[in-house]
Amino acid sequence: MDWNEIWIEFANTIANKSHHDQFKVGAVVVTEDNTQVLAVGYNGNASGLPNKPDSKNPGESGLIHAEINCLIKLDYNNHKNKKMYLTLSPCEYCAKCIVNSGIKNVYYKEEYRIRKGIDILKECGVNVFKIS
Repeated sequence: MDWNEIWIEFANTIANKSHHDQFKVGAVVVTEDNTQVLAVGYNGNASGLPNKPDSKNPGESGLIHAEINCLIKLDYNNHKNKKMYLTLSPCEYCAKCIVNSGIKNVYYKEEYRIRKGIDILKECGVNVFKIS
């Protein structure tokens, strides 16, 4: 296995913790040199709130997305370049947060039904890769 396969599988494993019935999404941020896992995230509710979606309607789950849960745990003082692996490409809001985090490479396994997040990443100079 190459590193991309390892990290996407790692994100896939983290996705099993998700509390969403339809979209079990996992995220992991690692250093560009593949020597450190810096943060992980999956979609779920805020600490202390019930871990169940508010709605089954697309875009209305009320859960915090995996990318956001991952980014809020990230140590931004680590000087190494970072890359993010996702089981599902990001939504528009998450893409904007990824851009502001300084991550320069994003890898994803499946494409979200709305492509705008990928477009935002590319427009802002983030390299985006689909992993089969």
